[in-house]
Amino acid sequence: MTDNLKLEKAVSFLTSRITRMPKIAVVLGSGLGDFASHIKDPIEIRSSDIPFYPASSVAGHDGQLIFGTLQSNGRESLPLLVFKGRVHFYESGDLATTTFPVRVANKLGCKSLLVTNAAGGINPAFAEGDLMLIEDFINLTFLNPHQPEKAAELTPFHRGNSTPPDDRITQHINSAAHKLGMKLQRGTYCWLKGPSYETKAEIEMLRRIGADAVGMSTVPELILASELGMRVGAISLISNMAAGLGIGRLSHEEVAETANRVKEILRALLEETILQITD
Repeated sequence: MTDNLKLEKAVSFLTSRITRMPKIAVVLGSGLGDFASHIKDPIEIRSSDIPFYPASSVAGHDGQLIFGTLQSNGRESLPLLVFKGRVHFYESGDLATTTFPVRVANKLGCKSLLVTNAAGGINPAFAEGDLMLIEDFINLTFLNPHQPEKAAELTPFHRGNSTPPDDRITQHINSAAHKLGMKLQRGTYCWLKGPSYETKAEIEMLRRIGADAVGMSTVPELILASELGMRVGAISLISNMAAGLGIGRLSHEEVAETANRVKEILRALLEETILQITD
């Protein structure tokens, strides 16, 4: 069965179960799923029930799609699609599988995509628990989820790693942080395949080439969503300082612990950002 037919069947399944088509999609990274509990009148669908939808095997990625809105102080957001958990490239080794949720969101009518992740901090000015607005990225996987059927239409710039996050969504994130009086770091995120953490020497290399944080996700989603015409923005939770910059051995438990500690701060930032998106 072709990828397009799989996509059509997944989207058909979802449209038969929702009452409003979403306009904004949100991807919740490792340990960041608490945001989904604040969705009003949620319609929750397990990813395992959706035809051909990829399953996540990583702790902290629940595998749910949640439809609804946010409401705060008399304001209501545009209809949302929240992905509670993601599928990493290292789980399947297939970019089409990794970016399938983005294609679903786009097909359902989402015009904006907000992506979150947990990342290792490289910039020595960062601290565990900081939030970083991703202003640009480095793709050291040298993989690119461009649509093969559109390859001839791509400009030389697009044949590189693709565009950075969208200025309009970035402005909303900055505005939300300012309104909330929140400290927001800014920097460049580096995508590596994973699933292992980096060595001290590798982190020093990444620091020298300009990376402020490193992780195993996000970039393929941003590249494809941008190519599909969606407005994109991304936020990293600095869940730990990378190898050689922190104390102790890196672990997924540390990621979850930090995410739990700052979940309300991230929730407030995402909520205010989403409420500012009006089209």
